Amino acid sequence: MNQAITASLQAWALQATADELHAGPRAADLGGLPAVAADATHLAPSPLFPYLIDIAGRENQTVDESARHLIDKAILHGLAEHDRYSSYLSATTRLIRYPSLTTRLGRPLERVLQQRAEAGTDPEADETTAAIGATALELWLHLCTTQILRPHRLLALLTELPDIVTNAPTEMTKRLPRIAGLAHEHFPDDDLLTLLHRLTGIPDAEADAGFETALADLRRALDADNQDQLVHALAQARTGFAAVEATDEARHDAQTYAAALDAIMAFQRADTAPLRAAANRLRDAVTHHQAWLSGGYLPPWSWARAEAETAWLQLAETLTTAAEPLTSDCWYHPSQAIAALRDAYQAARSFAVHADSNDPHGIELLIRPTIESAFIDDKARLAVLDHALAHDPTFADDPSTQRLHIAVHQALRCSQPSPDAAPAAGKRDGLGKELSRLPAVLHHFGIEDAIELVNNVPARLQQAIESILWNAKIAEAETGNIKIETKLGELQRQLAASPDWIGASAGPFQMLLQQTMLFLVSRHNIGATMGGERTAYLRTTPNSAAALEKPFHQDYKEWISQGPLYNVAQAETIDRGRGRADVLVKFRNVSFCVECKRETTDASKDGLRSYAGQAAVYTDTDIAFAILLVLDLTTPPTGAPDLYSNMWVEQVQREEEDNPRYIVIARLPGKKPDPSATRTPPRRDG
Repeated sequence: MNQAITASLQAWALQATADELHAGPRAADLGGLPAVAADATHLAPSPLFPYLIDIAGRENQTVDESARHLIDKAILHGLAEHDRYSSYLSATTRLIRYPSLTTRLGRPLERVLQQRAEAGTDPEADETTAAIGATALELWLHLCTTQILRPHRLLALLTELPDIVTNAPTEMTKRLPRIAGLAHEHFPDDDLLTLLHRLTGIPDAEADAGFETALADLRRALDADNQDQLVHALAQARTGFAAVEATDEARHDAQTYAAALDAIMAFQRADTAPLRAAANRLRDAVTHHQAWLSGGYLPPWSWARAEAETAWLQLAETLTTAAEPLTSDCWYHPSQAIAALRDAYQAARSFAVHADSNDPHGIELLIRPTIESAFIDDKARLAVLDHALAHDPTFADDPSTQRLHIAVHQALRCSQPSPDAAPAAGKRDGLGKELSRLPAVLHHFGIEDAIELVNNVPARLQQAIESILWNAKIAEAETGNIKIETKLGELQRQLAASPDWIGASAGPFQMLLQQTMLFLVSRHNIGATMGGERTAYLRTTPNSAAALEKPFHQDYKEWISQGPLYNVAQAETIDRGRGRADVLVKFRNVSFCVECKRETTDASKDGLRSYAGQAAVYTDTDIAFAILLVLDLTTPPTGAPDLYSNMWVEQVQREEEDNPRYIVIARLPGKKPDPSATRTPPRRDG
C-alpha cells in the first residue's frame, strides 16, 4: 500500500473532529482523487476499505471520470474478495449512506453481493465466509427495499434456501430469520414463510424465526377485512409471541407485541384492569428494548421497527384513556370523553393496511364496534355526540368524529325494522358486535358455537370465558417450543376443514393431538440410559428381532395416562367399529381412537395410508377424527425423518359418504442407529 496514503489518513484522523471522523475523509484529505484512485486496489482488501467507500460516496461532483471509475472498480473488487469480517461489515454500513454510489455500481454490485451470499450458505463455508455472506445478504435486501435494486434475484435465492438451510453454517442461519422476515414484510411470498418454518427447527435460529413468523401473522391480521380472518391471525400471532417469550425470556420485542395485542383485546372488556396491566407491560417492554439497543450501531431495518413499537405503545395509551369514558355511567367532562373515544377510533385506523378504504380492516374490526356500541346503546351519550358535531368546531370539522357519527347513526337505522316487515326467523340482533368482543371464544369454538354461547350465557360469564381462553389458550405457548406450536397449528388448520371441527370436539382432540406429539418428541430424544426397558422397542442390536407392537402400544398408553388425560384413556376397548380399539380416549361427550401399528417394509406416506381405513372405521359412530400411531422399523443407516416430517393428516372418504374422516398419522422411528453410527445421506439434486 502507498505509504503516503497511510500517512495522510493518520494525519487526517489526528486532526479530524468527531463529526468528521463519523463522515469519513474526502479525497482532498489524502492527496486528491487521482492519488486515491492509484492506490484503490490496495485499499479495498485492507482494513481501510470503509474509507475508500466514504471517498467514493462523497465525491459525486468530480469531473475526473477515469479516477472515479478506478475507485468504483476497486470497491466492487473489495466487496467480492475482502476477507476481514469487521472491516467488511464497516464497509457495507458506510455504503448504505451513499445511494448515489450504490445506484452507480448497479447490477455489478448485485452480482457481487449474490456471489458472497451464495458462498455464505455453502455447508462447507467457514465462519468468516458465512458471516460475510450474511452481511452481503443484508445489504442486498436493503438495496432492494430502498428500490435501488430489483428484488427478483434476491427472492429467487431466498426461496431456494429451505432445501439447504438445515446444513448451512451457523453464522448464516443465525441471521437468516431477520432477513427472511424483513423480505416477507416488503415482498410477501409464501416461500419465505416456508424458510422461516425450516429455521424454527435450528436451535440458534429458533427464537428469531418464531418472532418473524409471528410478525407475519400480525401483518396478515392487519390486512384482514373480516372478523374471522382477523381473529385467527391475531390468535396465531399472539401464540407465536408467547412461544418466543417461552424460548427466551429476554425478548423484549416479543413482549412488546404480546402486550400490545393483550391491550387491544382487553379494550373490549368492562373491567379496565387488564387493559391497564397490558399497557404497563407494553411500556416496560418498549423501555427495556430501547435501552438495550441504545449506545450502539443500529442497522436501518431496526429504525422502522423501533418506530412501530412506539406506535403500538401510543395505541395502548390511547385505548387506556378511552376505556374510562367507555365504561363510565356518567361523563363529568363530555368533551374530553368524546375526544378520548375519537382518538381511539382514529388510532385503530392508523394500523390498517388499507387505511384509504372506507371499510374497516385489521384491528379496526375489533376497536370500532366497541366504540360505536358505546353510543348505539346509550341515548345520552349519543345526544352528547350529536351536540358536539352540531356546535363544537373541534369535532364538527374532524373527519374521525364525522366517521364515527355516521357509523353510529347508520347502525341505528339498520337496526330499526320496517313496521310492515316481520322479523326474520333465527335473526340474532347485535351478534356481530358481541362476537367482536369475544375473539378468543370465536377462535376456540367457531362461529356456530360462539353464537350459541352469546345467546345463552350472561355477558359477565362471557367475559370470564373470553379472559380464560385468551390467557390460557392464546397468550401462552403450552409446549414452550416454537416449532412444535407451529406444527400443531398446521395440523389444526387442516383438521378445521371438517364440519366436525367445533368447540365440543375440536378442543378435546387438540389436547390428544398435543399429548401425542409430545410423546413423539420424548421418544425421538430418549436414549437407552433414561429409557431403559420401557423404550427398548425403539433400539436395535445386532441379530435382534424386530420390535413387537405390544410394548409400543403399552408405552403410549402409559404416557397418555401420566398426563392431563390420565382419567379418560382406556386400552383394548372392545365393540368399537365391530373391533377392538388399541387406545380409546373418552371425554364426556366425545371419544377418539388411537390405532397403533408397526411397519417393517414400507413406512412411506403412501404405504402408511393403507392403515388409515382401519382407523377411519373406529370413527363411524363418532366425531370424524382419529390418530394412527405407527412404529417405523424401516429406518435406514442414514437416519429417520425429523419429528415434523413424521406427522400429517390423511382424509378417508368412502363411497357415498358425505364428508371425509380425518386421520392424523404419527410415525415414530424405531431401529434408529446411534448418532455416532448415523451415515450422512448423499446430496439431494437441486
